[in-house]
Amino acid sequence: MFKIIISDTIYARIKAAESGKPAQEQSALRKLLRQQPVQPLTAEETLQFKNHPEEVLKTPSALYILDISPAEALRIQASYGVMCLSGEQPDISPLIDVNDYFQPSTKNRKFKGWDRILDSVEKLPSNALVIIDRYLFSKRSKDAGDGLANVYSILRELLPQTFEGGDYHLTVVFNIDATHPSYSFSEIATKLTNITRQLRPGYNTMVEVFAIKESCTLYDDSHDRRIVSNYFYVVASHKLAAFNPEDKGTVPQSISPWALFTESSLTGDSSAPLESIEETIDDFHKFYTALPNPAEHNTYLYALNGKRMERCMGVRNRLLK
Repeated sequence: MFKIIISDTIYARIKAAESGKPAQEQSALRKLLRQQPVQPLTAEETLQFKNHPEEVLKTPSALYILDISPAEALRIQASYGVMCLSGEQPDISPLIDVNDYFQPSTKNRKFKGWDRILDSVEKLPSNALVIIDRYLFSKRSKDAGDGLANVYSILRELLPQTFEGGDYHLTVVFNIDATHPSYSFSEIATKLTNITRQLRPGYNTMVEVFAIKESCTLYDDSHDRRIVSNYFYVVASHKLAAFNPEDKGTVPQSISPWALFTESSLTGDSSAPLESIEETIDDFHKFYTALPNPAEHNTYLYALNGKRMERCMGVRNRLLK
């Protein structure tokens, strides 16, 4: 759940500096503070985060604005994958989308595939990812879209270079009935885990894979092809296996990366991309609620860190809690 966790002295200063300003003249930060849930911190609570920065992962999708130095804030952000700003000059512009839009060409290389598409969001901090595409592994031809190769390219851009918060969390969801017959579930789960660890051997990862069936509670809510993290959302109109090795599109489609907010969403004139992230989390909550039902056990296959498990026992990915 997104909220703003802010030192009370910083919060009071921002409100005082902008009191009396017309809404259209207020800063983006002030608009955000008026719109989203805010949790003020006392000096003692701020000191607790300073001395025990790992505690930011108790609310891993929050925006932290703390009465600490810029260097300390940057260190927390880089280490734990949360957006953490110093109260000295808090800049929330990375959370406001730049409205990038991409339409890959199947005939020629228009840009450098996922490397270019994810430029606007890859620098945002991250501590978890969810990748959803029913048909991610429906083809095994490079020209038609190799799911594993595309996941490799996506993770190469989006996984943080460092992470000190225990395991980084990755969840992948696809439709087992739409999978290419040459694939086995165990092969996919093992290779996804190996790819993740190959790309970032410097820290631990938790990789869970769901291969769902049409009868699964999650199925109807898995239509949109998307990549979800704590501060960004990427949506493809057709497939995430979007590029061949030459970075040509595998199908005509549109792909849009989004940060959490747009300028118009801060004024209430449009929806925020954050809402799509929250809807995804709600979809998973409904699925996890159904897990104790014995009938649900036959609607999916599940693997954890490359090992097939009898069933999923509950929420593991911190983004989905």
